[in-house]
Amino acid sequence: MNNDLFVIQYLPICLGDNVRAWLEFLPADSIGGWADLRKMFVENFQGTYVRPGNSWDLKSCKQERGESLRDYICRFSKQCNSLPDIVNADVISAFLIGTSCKTLVHKLGCQKPRTTRELLDIATNHASGEEAIGAVFVQDQPVARAKKEGPAKSPANHDARRNKRKRRPLQGHEVAAAEQPQ
Repeated sequence: MNNDLFVIQYLPICLGDNVRAWLEFLPADSIGGWADLRKMFVENFQGTYVRPGNSWDLKSCKQERGESLRDYICRFSKQCNSLPDIVNADVISAFLIGTSCKTLVHKLGCQKPRTTRELLDIATNHASGEEAIGAVFVQDQPVARAKKEGPAKSPANHDARRNKRKRRPLQGHEVAAAEQPQ
């Protein structure tokens, strides 16, 4: 058996389901040789081919409003890993353009990473530091404090309670409680 006959016989087994279905439903005698098969295949499937990106695709990867630095780094890394033959300088430049974290840009400007690995190590460590700050200092943020304390502890409600206390006459035990430090 020659090689062509062998390939023709086993070709449908090697193809994916959608390609095999396309091949099976071609009109009879529409393929006269390998060149015909190639031409028809390319014409049919070239629109479904996902072309590799380039450095311009990476430069359009911007940190979105409200997106955490860690999520941006992850999305940027995935985009970067999908690009063949991209040079470190393009990756670093695209990251600097794409991030909205000023403190990280400052750190990168000081540390001057030369490789994608150095860039992503610095960025990931910076993201970990930001997350630690957020976890430790969350009580200093007014929104978080108001949620934690609830409506009874908000400044506006505190003033209203104080004014309400002033309006009614105080009795002996209430005066003693009001004089103690809170």
